[in-house]
Amino acid sequence: MSQGLYRVYSTHKEPAGYAGRVKELLTIDELHGRLGHVAHEAAKKLVDDGLVKGVELDEESKPTVCVSCEWGKGHWKVIRKVREEEQPDNPGDEVHSDLWGPASVETINREEYFISFTDGCSRFSKIYLIRTKDETFGCYQKFEAWMSTQHNVKIKCLHSDHGGEY
Repeated sequence: MSQGLYRVYSTHKEPAGYAGRVKELLTIDELHGRLGHVAHEAAKKLVDDGLVKGVELDEESKPTVCVSCEWGKGHWKVIRKVREEEQPDNPGDEVHSDLWGPASVETINREEYFISFTDGCSRFSKIYLIRTKDETFGCYQKFEAWMSTQHNVKIKCLHSDHGGEY
């Protein structure tokens, strides 16, 4: 032992040379999977150019469809950005609200919920942090007063997800 390491003495002149001399025969699909699902052509080119050592490619193997690659290329349907209803013309005509919580972690002031109000015309959102759900109506009154003082409008229509908060 020298400086925390064990020294191993061997009588062979090339102790590490033997493991590198044995080449493993792989199909193109096996190589594709081992190289992190790169394209079959790219994997073949890496072996042909000598950039992958210790592997010999089975020339008679043909690439097949990789289920993992097909799943990874899956697409989601596009969500249309067209409103079916007309957008409100004036601030306060339509306000959307939602209450979220309880959060798994409280804020410094021990709030676990938040309520959001979004104006349908301007898309402006205001968020209030609250401790309990029963503070919801008070937040609505604050938002209504804010709309009245800042925009000189009254809220005509309030949309919610009918979660029973109001």
